[in-house]
Amino acid sequence: MSSRLPETDLANWAFQPAFKKRESLERFILPKKIKGTYEPFRFVFGDVVNKQLPLLGEQEPTPWNVIESEIQRLCRSKPDSLQMNLDIARATHTFIEQNNVAALPVDITSLVFGTGHLYQFGLPLLLRYPDRTVAVFLDLRRTNYLSIEGRNFVFSAMHERFRTAYPDLAEIGLQVFRYRNDKARTVVPIDVATPRYSLDELASDVRETYEIYHSLLRGDEDRKRRSGGAFGPLL
Repeated sequence: MSSRLPETDLANWAFQPAFKKRESLERFILPKKIKGTYEPFRFVFGDVVNKQLPLLGEQEPTPWNVIESEIQRLCRSKPDSLQMNLDIARATHTFIEQNNVAALPVDITSLVFGTGHLYQFGLPLLLRYPDRTVAVFLDLRRTNYLSIEGRNFVFSAMHERFRTAYPDLAEIGLQVFRYRNDKARTVVPIDVATPRYSLDELASDVRETYEIYHSLLRGDEDRKRRSGGAFGPLL
């Protein structure tokens, strides 16, 4: 198991009482089967969102059939991932096309919460609508997706990463793409007006979550050693 907690889970557990965090983390560390991966979608994401390269002038959007073929190629060895990636990519491509959106790359640093892990909370690009520009976070899950409080955490983290750290981006909007749990995986854009938490508040909460997480992992390792399924020597 990776020692880095996923962004969506970290956001959903944020600012809950410690005992609730512990209950959620106890469920999280249980063995589970994860079906499929969105890596193929992430690989073609630039084409899906009409990413523009400023030095090359305005480029035409990539046709859907080209994107579809590339996803099929990427999923040849991962058949469980094919349909889920096609659905998400098609929904995103349709939204981008219908709303006349283009994506612009932006070079920004990751967030550091003092846990030894880097977090993004937002893609390394900006989406340009005809009337505004936004940073976006993708909420891809069918279940265990961002709660309302989780979105408050995400929007606050995005505010710190984009607006606070880079004054030139102070006026951009912040948006979550929520993908509905329907056959089409319809994109629902959710905007925020005012972030709720400061960077210090975010970092303090994340550190608390990791302290609970690490204590549970240490306890799990101790139990396995006592039962004979040791990971190795303690020292």
